Amino acid sequence: MALTGAILVSALGLTGCAASEKDDGTGGRSKGGDVAIGASLELSGPTQSIGTAYKKALELQVDSINAQGGVLGGRKLRLIVKDNQTKPAQNITNVNDLINNDHVVAVITGGCSACTVPVTSIVEKHEVPLISLASATAITNPVSERQYTFKISPNPAQDAEVLLADLKKKGVKSVGLLNVDNPYGQEGRAAVLAQARKAGIKVTGTQQFGQEDKDMSVQAKRLVEDRPEAVVVWAVMPAAGIIAKNLRDAEFDGGVYLDAGAGAELFVKGAQGAAEGVHMVFPRVLAIGDVTSGGESVRNQKQWVARYTDRYEDYSGFASFAADAALMLRDAIAKSGSTDGAQLRDTIETIGFDGVSGPIRNSAKEHSGLQPESLGVLVVRDGDWHLAN
Repeated sequence: MALTGAILVSALGLTGCAASEKDDGTGGRSKGGDVAIGASLELSGPTQSIGTAYKKALELQVDSINAQGGVLGGRKLRLIVKDNQTKPAQNITNVNDLINNDHVVAVITGGCSACTVPVTSIVEKHEVPLISLASATAITNPVSERQYTFKISPNPAQDAEVLLADLKKKGVKSVGLLNVDNPYGQEGRAAVLAQARKAGIKVTGTQQFGQEDKDMSVQAKRLVEDRPEAVVVWAVMPAAGIIAKNLRDAEFDGGVYLDAGAGAELFVKGAQGAAEGVHMVFPRVLAIGDVTSGGESVRNQKQWVARYTDRYEDYSGFASFAADAALMLRDAIAKSGSTDGAQLRDTIETIGFDGVSGPIRNSAKEHSGLQPESLGVLVVRDGDWHLAN
């Protein structure tokens, strides 16, 4: 399935009946008017750089969808964005406001797992679909209690499996582990420990740090003292970049491996010289320039990266998750022919398409549909991400 169409969109696509329709005050839940979708993102707080990338991607993708005719025969998508400040309480306020006052047909939440889990009961109560860009499995599991909640980003278990398999392939016998002390980090910690046991790799030491911490040099030194061959870091930016510097300052000369939350191009900027040679598990789209196959999905990924780079200059790996959230809603509205919450939910649950991040296949048993084959191991070479293998 095509993602968004060609990079260049005719100005004629901006005209038509949708342009003259008036908002009907229901956010698109009744016939006519724009179809409102809400986004509660981390536009301030410790992960604001990630939330900003999500916002840019959503705006670009919604503009593209509208330029190509919108949804339901010409109605435009209207994106309403609110800042959750990387705070669970604010995210609760935002989601309630988007549903009750802005009358959105669906909600997209950002990368803060701890912010998203508390709002799953809200969308369940109001029967409004939610698509999360965060990673924690608890966001969509158990599915029986998360009927209206879906997510795009890979599960921590998927990241850990790919990461530890690569370490085993390289003959690494021991690793240290440093993770953030929050639901995302704790789940990643458990997944790494489980996969390390499975791979026969010794974990020489484990350390944790707080989400608000600005320096992890003490933890880094303790890990290095245990002499691991590699260190696995489970952290988002800016923490991931700080840790890379801390490990360098501790004179660690082994491999540094990051999970998909590390921040993509944000890590390269934040870690500066310490980024060179660092590995990360992430959707391969971040290194799409290294992909030489000519399939339609690859062409669409390259088009997306080109459009994003053309508007914003630097490409963000996180952009792919937000882009796919918009595409998932577009396709669900088109397939169901409705903006009714229950009908959208039923459609999203069975939807499958080749997204910017990779193939996405939702099901009644799995509301986190990004497929494992979308992930690869990347490495920083000459200040940019490349496929490691």
